Amino acid sequence: MSVPAFRPQFRFFIRSRSALVAGLLIVAAALAADAAQADPRAEIMKFAVMRNGTEIGTNIINVARTGSETAVQIVTHVYVGMAFLTLYKFDQTESERWANGHLLAMNSITDDNGDIHRTTASNQGGELIVQGDGQTRKAAPTILPASLWNQALLTQNTALDPQDGTIVPVSVTDRGEDNLVVDGHAEHAHHYGLKTKFAQDVWYDDRHRLVRVELTGADGSTILYEPI
Repeated sequence: MSVPAFRPQFRFFIRSRSALVAGLLIVAAALAADAAQADPRAEIMKFAVMRNGTEIGTNIINVARTGSETAVQIVTHVYVGMAFLTLYKFDQTESERWANGHLLAMNSITDDNGDIHRTTASNQGGELIVQGDGQTRKAAPTILPASLWNQALLTQNTALDPQDGTIVPVSVTDRGEDNLVVDGHAEHAHHYGLKTKFAQDVWYDDRHRLVRVELTGADGSTILYEPI
């Protein structure tokens, strides 16, 4: 998971809603795909989004590194429906551009069950200028998007919400070491509790790559990001 971040990052599971829904939006951009082919340090992380054991969507993270620059794209699709009825949809595409570990720009578009959000951020003169849902804000140039691909998020007290451009608090609990089964293989991972707008658990492997996300929906359902 921009989970999402889950993607991260599924506000509809946290809000109380009587219905959930289905729908699909945008595909990964050519920039991330081209960079992934050009640079052997590119990584592609693919997750199935599961709800109580049933797949409801996907989260795909492309991280392409070229010299001191990093290009990231996160594409999340969620589909929940019943027969021919769409109950809920969540689609988000987020791109980030970095240089020497500093965020240069971020762009995201989110369709949260028909509510469209657009957010951009750019580093201008040592300040991060954020435009989200028609509002302009200034943020410290050191702030990070609340995107789970970047384990450095766990060192922050605040983060930039890619969905609407707001600044959200970040709190982290170290839950220790775990042994997971990832893509059929035993994997050593570090487990953290992460709270921004909502609480979730995240796991990173020894190379600081995201390997699992888990959260609990308002209806008590268990939401997992499982590698595919």
